[in-house]
Amino acid sequence: MNLNQLSKKLFPVFIKSTENFKPCRLFLSVSDMKTRAITRHAVADNPADAWASALEKLKEAFGSKKPFILRADWVIESQAGTWADFLKLLGKTRRNYFRFGVAFDSNYDIAITESELNANALLYKDGKEGSANCVFRAERCNEYCQTRFNCDMPKLEPTSIVEIFKTAGVFVSEEEPIPIPITGTGLATGHRDVSHTDSGTILKMVRKGASFLANQVQKSGKFVYGLWPCFNKVVPKYNTLRHFSSSFAMLDVYETYRMGEAKIGAAINKAIKYGVEHFIKYRTLPDGTEVAYIYEPEEKEIKLGALGVILVMFIKHAKLMKTKKYYPLMNALARAIYTMQKPDGSFVHVLNSDDFSVKEEFRIVYYDGEAVFGLMKLYSLTHDEMLLRASQIAFQRFIATDHWKNHDHWLSYSINELTLYSPDREYFEFGINNFLDFLPFIYHRDTQFPTLLELMMAADSMLERLKTMPEMADLLARVPLDDFYAAMEARAKNLLNGYFYPEMAMFFQKPESIVDTFFIRHHAFRARIDDVEHFLSALTAYRRYLARRDHEPQPSKALLEGKAEGTGLYNIQVGK
Repeated sequence: MNLNQLSKKLFPVFIKSTENFKPCRLFLSVSDMKTRAITRHAVADNPADAWASALEKLKEAFGSKKPFILRADWVIESQAGTWADFLKLLGKTRRNYFRFGVAFDSNYDIAITESELNANALLYKDGKEGSANCVFRAERCNEYCQTRFNCDMPKLEPTSIVEIFKTAGVFVSEEEPIPIPITGTGLATGHRDVSHTDSGTILKMVRKGASFLANQVQKSGKFVYGLWPCFNKVVPKYNTLRHFSSSFAMLDVYETYRMGEAKIGAAINKAIKYGVEHFIKYRTLPDGTEVAYIYEPEEKEIKLGALGVILVMFIKHAKLMKTKKYYPLMNALARAIYTMQKPDGSFVHVLNSDDFSVKEEFRIVYYDGEAVFGLMKLYSLTHDEMLLRASQIAFQRFIATDHWKNHDHWLSYSINELTLYSPDREYFEFGINNFLDFLPFIYHRDTQFPTLLELMMAADSMLERLKTMPEMADLLARVPLDDFYAAMEARAKNLLNGYFYPEMAMFFQKPESIVDTFFIRHHAFRARIDDVEHFLSALTAYRRYLARRDHEPQPSKALLEGKAEGTGLYNIQVGK
């Protein structure tokens, strides 16, 4: 379809939606999905006149390119305030979580939508001088004004009047020719309405996310590590742990949906082959035992967490592909974890890969849970009692040190696995403690945080087994189940806002490189392989919960009034 054809599909919906808006402040955006969307706007008392004016400007700016998607946004609410008010508001809002547009004058001669502001990083400052909250980038905004309005950004004094505005919208594309409304507010601003209980839609998103990961596997088997989509920059460096954990996430999707997923299967095998050839280092112990470590070539170090994650990945691969090819390597990797475990059950976290000396006793809380999860998954395959004993000793240490206070998703995975084979009361109690006082944070947190859903899904598996054990009824009674499921669903709902729907991706530098994958908003919409893998693993598990969901959980007053983490503001609050 050409631009006129796309326009004719949208126009009736636009007219019906804006008949009560006078004046009508309309923004039209178009993209071929190869390059960033072009936006033009118009203001008129008659919506049809606003459409005609904006469309004429858009045709002139877009030229002869073939359009793929056309989007219309119109102002539904606005509030005037001073420039100083606006800057103050930004300072209270988490970076990339400003969900409104801004007009630099009351006539809307120069006005920029929320999508344009965030996709062009006009409010984002990172690096050593960065901020956790929004920062207005005058130099970037000036460059954008030159492109968008053919003029410099207006010079504004603290008392200059600006307008903050909220929009509704609709879009149509070659792929989705029936107009789709953009009705989201708050965290869901800027994209179509998606239900967190729609299993079919989540399935499509997960499959497309896995395809994105498969596409990042290069011919060599190494991943493109990640993308900064605002300006289409590749995330530098590499991480061997994330290489294998991303392979595991693809396996997670492949396990459930392998019919017709040959491309994903081929990418998995290619990535594993590359990892084995480039990131494995062998060592012979004094007693002649051979062990295998995963190491980081650039940092010349061995990380405990990577050993656990690669075991989990290899076990999944062995079961799905029905192969014993990597059994000897898996056993050698488990022996490497033994060499990093102390008699009291604790672990050394990092070794120097040159001489296997200790580099760091402790680095990050995740490594412990990753190591035990790997050992327990291997135990599920080989039933080697040494694996179980090492895991039990580790958890005795975790219990003694209240490790649950870290609320680590890997601990949730590992305790769920351990209780399958050692259903001891103290282990179940640890698993409950790992999430119980964390439910308000999980429910209210505004960033995507997909590992929180992973934590909940592993805990959910544990609780389902606990429900079948009458002798543990008192432990289960500690859990407010409706609060638990409400927090889980709130987290899943939030994750669906971290997906590059076409109507969002169109505003970034190279839309086709990021469309239909997942991102982390407060990290400049980063789409790194480990970001995507956590979304995939979390949502794949969440769909299994949806299959047995029998009611809508009702959160308690205590949960609703719990501490809301984050600084996102979702109502216009200029001057407040």
